[in-house]
Amino acid sequence: MKAAILYSAKDIRVIDMPTPDVGPTDILIKVRVCGICTGELMDWYVESKAPYTPGHEFVGVVADLGEKAEGFRKGERVVVHHHAPCMECDYCRFGDYVHCSLWRRGGIYPGGFAEYVRVPEHIWRTDVLKVPNHVSDEDAALTEPLATSVKAVRRANILQGEPVLMIGLGFMGLLNYRVAELFGGEVWGVDINPKRVEMVRRWGFRAFLPDELKDKTFRKVFVNPGTLAAVKSALSFVRRGGSLVLFAPLPPGSRLDLDFNRLYFDEITLIPSYSAGPDDTRIAINLISEGAVRPSRFITHRIPLSRIDEGFRLAKDPDVIKIMVTVQR
Repeated sequence: MKAAILYSAKDIRVIDMPTPDVGPTDILIKVRVCGICTGELMDWYVESKAPYTPGHEFVGVVADLGEKAEGFRKGERVVVHHHAPCMECDYCRFGDYVHCSLWRRGGIYPGGFAEYVRVPEHIWRTDVLKVPNHVSDEDAALTEPLATSVKAVRRANILQGEPVLMIGLGFMGLLNYRVAELFGGEVWGVDINPKRVEMVRRWGFRAFLPDELKDKTFRKVFVNPGTLAAVKSALSFVRRGGSLVLFAPLPPGSRLDLDFNRLYFDEITLIPSYSAGPDDTRIAINLISEGAVRPSRFITHRIPLSRIDEGFRLAKDPDVIKIMVTVQR
């Protein structure tokens, strides 16, 4: 089969490799489309994992099943979360799924930018979801990123009518914006890129440049870009009694000077939100199925797997929102 291998942040190639063997408890997915995740554009992150096959925002059809695999049939269309918890440990008991040791190990092989992906039992039992017939491949593939938005907004505990600011209006910022609206927030967005602000305004979002909001504060502020500058900006926008939702990691070793008494006396809450669990993916696919969120509307570019190197370069362009890769049909 064809598969992409990322050797470094600036070197990703499509190679021929063996189609994964299917063990007695595995299922094999024929990948249709896969999105380029914003996390896969963080050089420090991918360098720590290279060489590997990236891709986890994908939809496909069941191509083969081990004799002990149950609940699925060949030809069924599914979305696969690349992590799944054990559902039994102390972390899982309290819903902290991303801290489960089994979740942390992942398990799909090799990754969504490959023609076929093997899914082990602990994942298909917990977080492989069948796709409703009326949902497009592209929307289905984006269930996982939407699930991370669902988790972040749920952790933020947004109240009806609460003023919410999205810092950074890339793909995830826009998903977070839409989900925060659905959960009752009065949402605003800010971005340093004038072209992006103009683009998302045309899509119906309330978007501004930072200087246009310099005198306004918010109870919930989502920090969507993984930069210190975005975190510092958030501290200037959060009001007393408010919260910062930290949606993206920073490079290892990043340090931020914080005025502790500002946090204490103003009662500023820091809420990190990492990935998503099986409850979030189910909410996400239901939102897509009901038409409440259509993630595919934010796709600005589509490329075939054979040009994935071009796709990764293009994805770092600040005027690009989302790239979808066609793997096979």
